[in-house]
Amino acid sequence: MGKHHFKFILYFFLWISGQALAQIGGTATYRFLNLSPSPIQTALGGKQFVPMTYDILQNFSNPSVISPDQSGQISLNYTSYITDINYGHIGYVWKIPKLQSLFTGISYLNYGKFVAADESGEITGNFTASETAFYVGYAHAIDDKWKTGISLKFIYSQLERFRSTGLAFDLAISYLTEFNSGSLIIRNIGTQLTTYNGVKEPLPFEIALSYARLLEHAPLRLFITLENLQQPAIAFVNTARNQIDPDGNTIEENIRFYHHIFRHMILGAEVFPRKRFRFRMGYNFRRAAELGLKDMNFSSGLSLGFGLRLNKFSLDYGYGQYHFAGNSHHLGISIFLNNNKHEKKKEN
Repeated sequence: MGKHHFKFILYFFLWISGQALAQIGGTATYRFLNLSPSPIQTALGGKQFVPMTYDILQNFSNPSVISPDQSGQISLNYTSYITDINYGHIGYVWKIPKLQSLFTGISYLNYGKFVAADESGEITGNFTASETAFYVGYAHAIDDKWKTGISLKFIYSQLERFRSTGLAFDLAISYLTEFNSGSLIIRNIGTQLTTYNGVKEPLPFEIALSYARLLEHAPLRLFITLENLQQPAIAFVNTARNQIDPDGNTIEENIRFYHHIFRHMILGAEVFPRKRFRFRMGYNFRRAAELGLKDMNFSSGLSLGFGLRLNKFSLDYGYGQYHFAGNSHHLGISIFLNNNKHEKKKEN
């Protein structure tokens, strides 16, 4: 490795470290970029980034998944999120000579309608809030096992009369064999171009590592993701699980070292007893710890879903339990416009 290459890598990782330090405390803007883009991801716990070429919605969060096999395929989804919030994605892969394939997509989030009031509490009308991101992504095959990818995102956000724009990109590298696959993703590297009120805010930068293992003699694939690796100490006290001692003093949850380890972890499993049908489930430890109630925290991390694959299209559904009082339903459909025989390819 040459001297100039070493300096470039050193400067890059120093810059990455600065991005990571800016994320402590949840102060980042454009948080919608971290929402699950796919019903498959939702069902597997929210963040499973390993290569699954039959799901081009994966390209929103892992550009190294982009493949020429996806060309002529369009995917779209809709998510009924908490209360009246909803979001969706639409993506398409283009087959381009010399570039192999190019991914383009749009994601949006609609926060619903709000009641506007002045300082005295008098109702003055209604207002809305929404956020949109436009994606362009490309992947390059290093050899028959390794791929790299990059995606560029232009972001537009409107919160009442306040507007902001931003630019970000993702980097990813993936390893894929018949039974093993894994990905390292660096997400949301970027900046605000224009701010809401003159104060510049960081983006929701994240480093994640995903791995999947297909069992050789069973129709089962197991997943594990380590999320937010840029922030090792990720656990914090959940006040919903505070206790009161006999003297009336509040006893907070005791955060230990293993709490930090498990709250980085997301587990998932996909079962396909039939070629065209898949059942999925996942568990998100951090979601369960942060959103669960004292006696009902386990269910907050659960997620379920299924997939049905037919000749001309595929249908996927994902359900995520976020809180005892709120959950999400995620529905997606993929259509094979060029009549490519995606369903006849080995998808494992």
